[in-house]
Amino acid sequence: MTNTFYSSLFFLSFVVLALFEVLPNVNGNILDDICPGSFFPPLCFQMLQNDRSVSKGDAHGLLSTVLQIAQDNSTSTYKWVKSIIKKPIKDPNLKAHMTNCLRNYNDATNYLKQSNDFYKTGAYKNTSLYSSLAVFESLSCNREFNEVPADLKPLSESVQEFSNLSARIADNLK
Repeated sequence: MTNTFYSSLFFLSFVVLALFEVLPNVNGNILDDICPGSFFPPLCFQMLQNDRSVSKGDAHGLLSTVLQIAQDNSTSTYKWVKSIIKKPIKDPNLKAHMTNCLRNYNDATNYLKQSNDFYKTGAYKNTSLYSSLAVFESLSCNREFNEVPADLKPLSESVQEFSNLSARIADNLK
């Protein structure tokens, strides 16, 4: 079972990383290098334009900021989904979907914590891998719905955006 899990995790990480564009070599304005290729470029520019790391051209500092935003957003999304599940939900399919989303965001939050731990030790490839797994969990939640609920959509987009950015930045650090 353990070998199957790690084989599946390796394959999944390969697939997830292959889906995302690789960050160009960071030079000049960091945001000009990363935001245009992000999931939601306006959100990327808006959230990061005033970060001190950007003006310094500090990719390591920017990665720290992006990881923290991703982790905070994932935690907030988890709490929001949990609050929805506590309310009476008449549609059993919606309740099941939200319960699955709760698991997805619990996993995403844990992956982002691990990603941050890897970042702190300089294990950037693992930082990238675990951030990509957080993206996968958020996307998995969204796939539960024909149309993502209006309140969940911006939360999930933010988790996907900053988890993806952290994966892309980390993938290019040495």
